Amino acid sequence: MLSGLSKSTRVWLAFASVYVFWGSTYLAIHVAGEHLPVPVVSGARSLISAILIFLICLVRGKSLRVPKGEPWKLIVVGLLFMSGNNMLLTWGEKLVPSGFASLVVSTLPIQIALIEMALPGGDRMNLRGWAGTLLGTAGIVLLVWPALHHAQGAVGFSHPLLGVVVLLGAALSFAIGSVLSRRFQFKADTFVATGWQIGAAAIFNWTLALATGSLHRSVWTWHGVTAIVYLSVFGSLFGLVAFTYLLQNVAVTKVATYAFVNPAIAVLLGVLLLGERLASTEVIGMIVIVAAVAMVVYSRVDRGKREIVGMAGDAVE
Repeated sequence: MLSGLSKSTRVWLAFASVYVFWGSTYLAIHVAGEHLPVPVVSGARSLISAILIFLICLVRGKSLRVPKGEPWKLIVVGLLFMSGNNMLLTWGEKLVPSGFASLVVSTLPIQIALIEMALPGGDRMNLRGWAGTLLGTAGIVLLVWPALHHAQGAVGFSHPLLGVVVLLGAALSFAIGSVLSRRFQFKADTFVATGWQIGAAAIFNWTLALATGSLHRSVWTWHGVTAIVYLSVFGSLFGLVAFTYLLQNVAVTKVATYAFVNPAIAVLLGVLLLGERLASTEVIGMIVIVAAVAMVVYSRVDRGKREIVGMAGDAVE
């Protein structure tokens, strides 16, 4: 269907998909988490996504086999992306508003840069990268400060400090997965590898849901189910396909813009649909964080690396 479109049109559609779908996942996660326990939300999302990916592979005649030695690596990365990151993000959005959560998680590229710097043979940040890291830290302080002092009991804030810690943990899980994914250099087909990763997470997430009794406590509502289906189809499937297409056809510096566009969309949707509000200092913190992420991302590109920070998975998304 899209084959008849010009390349420029497909690129624009891909950008729109990554911006809108990944930016809106914070809203969908918030809605799903309001109606269902965290392990059930993550388990259902990953299960539906894995089934869809495997069905597409079968229809297209793609073998589901991966090279020897890669299954365990795919499983590890999948658990970091769709279990650690996804469950912590869902939990965090039970504690703070979705727009606020997206801004905390947007520090992900900074975390990846720091991890890479600490590893043997990893990238070293230049002066702009360090400036961006320090600026991002200042942005987090500006963002969190009013929440810690005035947001207790406010709409969407139940445990602001715990929420920030959990969300930083979600970003760290994705950051570690991104670094490992890059270093593993998977030879398996991207679509098949993604199916393995999400499938492994689905098994783990459902096991946790059964072990904790979360499944028995679940109350399946129309809003909750709709949010999960949206996350599975648009967040995990369409968003990932569009992102992969962009990486193959557009300069990495342009693709990198998702890291600072997604939080803006998440904040906007939170304000329009959930009635969330940001204090003036939080707005300043948002601007500072976005600027800091841009500095870190572009400092890595300037040094000749053609990989974008955090190229795998869905932020979350």
